[in-house]
Amino acid sequence: MNKRLMTAMMLSFSIVTAFAAESIELSAGKELGAIWFIGDSITQSNADGDAKGSPRKSLYDLLNAKGYSFSYTGHHTRNVDGLPMSGNSPLDNLYHYHTGISGYLITKGSIQKRKRPLRGIGSGLSQYWKSGRLTLVKPDIILIMIGTNDIGHAYELAGAPARLATLLDDIYALPGAGKPTIFLASIPPNRRNEADRSRVVLFNESIPGIVDSYRTKGKKIFYVDQFTPIDKAYKKNMRGDNLHPNASGNDTMAAQWFNAIEASLKPESALFPGKRSDFRGYDRYDNVKTAKGDFSIVCPKNAAPGKPWLWRSLYWDAIKQFSNADLQLVDQGYHVVLAHGDVSGHPRGNANIDGAYDLLTQEYGFSKKCSMASMSRGTLSLFRWATENPQKVESIYVDNGVCNVLSWPAGKSVPGNKSSSSGNRKSWTLFKQAFGYATDAEALKTKESPIDLLEPLAKAGVPILMVCGSKDSAVPYEENDAIMEQRYKALGGSIEVIVENKGHSHGMKDPTPVLEFIKKNTK
Repeated sequence: MNKRLMTAMMLSFSIVTAFAAESIELSAGKELGAIWFIGDSITQSNADGDAKGSPRKSLYDLLNAKGYSFSYTGHHTRNVDGLPMSGNSPLDNLYHYHTGISGYLITKGSIQKRKRPLRGIGSGLSQYWKSGRLTLVKPDIILIMIGTNDIGHAYELAGAPARLATLLDDIYALPGAGKPTIFLASIPPNRRNEADRSRVVLFNESIPGIVDSYRTKGKKIFYVDQFTPIDKAYKKNMRGDNLHPNASGNDTMAAQWFNAIEASLKPESALFPGKRSDFRGYDRYDNVKTAKGDFSIVCPKNAAPGKPWLWRSLYWDAIKQFSNADLQLVDQGYHVVLAHGDVSGHPRGNANIDGAYDLLTQEYGFSKKCSMASMSRGTLSLFRWATENPQKVESIYVDNGVCNVLSWPAGKSVPGNKSSSSGNRKSWTLFKQAFGYATDAEALKTKESPIDLLEPLAKAGVPILMVCGSKDSAVPYEENDAIMEQRYKALGGSIEVIVENKGHSHGMKDPTPVLEFIKKNTK
């Protein structure tokens, strides 16, 4: 008989025996197997002020209440925190084991800090695998939350995501590891000082991308957001040390682990007729077909009333700051729709956006008005569709966007053109071909730039927010955003321009103004 199967049968027998008095009915899909916690002091449950509880105890209560068959495994039993003792041997002691180690970093080695060595969780990984209950019971589910000590000691933070990926590689490579389901979590907030607070946010932003990369390799791995629910009720969930969650925080963390485990077990029911994947903890559908083209969509866990949505154009997938900011909207119930128009801003590109709009509003009950957002040359297709459909637009947000084709793609690459932009000759050629201009001279007289398409939007009262760089040599502020602002105000339109000290880069470090703008104008 398979060793893993035999162990699972023994565990199932032990659990049913231990709780026979409660008459738990175990249904199909309720067999979880062994759960392995990996982390630092928060996982170990130090300094939480909850002598009879821990995230492990709270998760135990939730899983047990729902009738799941499970056990915990690990290499030690420190801080049992009220978990029941079901036997004396590692095989029979179902709930005390874990691998939470106070003070540990995400690394294989150790560092010297203030005359005190700090070790890494990876240093003893192979030894843990042969110790305690892990000797006998290998995990089916692995819950990982680590990084708080890296933040606190400012330990090579730029390399922390790579070290976390290495930890995953080492876990997958452990002998007999099989194909465990892994849940990789963001770490809780840290408000000891502003530097730590910012470092936590930056570190957490890297974790969904790590999960995405392993899912593309066929691994069964899921992202768990432990930061947001704790941060939303910070005083309720955190101890006075501004580092460790308290008893309430333990319950909050357990709820996030529990919800993620349950969600991973549910049969996949497609919401849209496209290829589904996990995108930073959310369902994403690509190649959703319409009569006029296709689009992609990222879905919230629960749609907000009225089903608000944000339309995006080119490059969204390539710019991490955008996806991170937009996912804050997704968390609040917005859908994000990626429907491409024409790269040169020709009206022919509207058909694909029309197809997405019609399908979503007519068959899926989405709001009849959408928020629109773009960056760089994607702004050309945004304004082309928006100016022909102003009654369907809630608001427009543009980040370092191309508002004037004479600035880009024409720029200095076109002889006789008065522009300081570097321009792009190839894209300028594509623009001329799209609109049927035979010569540069003819094309330089064009009125097909976003700055020429503003009147319908101003009449419809569509508000615009522009964010741009004062040092942008590709899409200079003076030739794009400044002209847009002057013309839109002259037409009576509402527009705000935020000029940042940057070049042609995208995404604000603090996207709050953008998120507030979009939400304020969502009716």
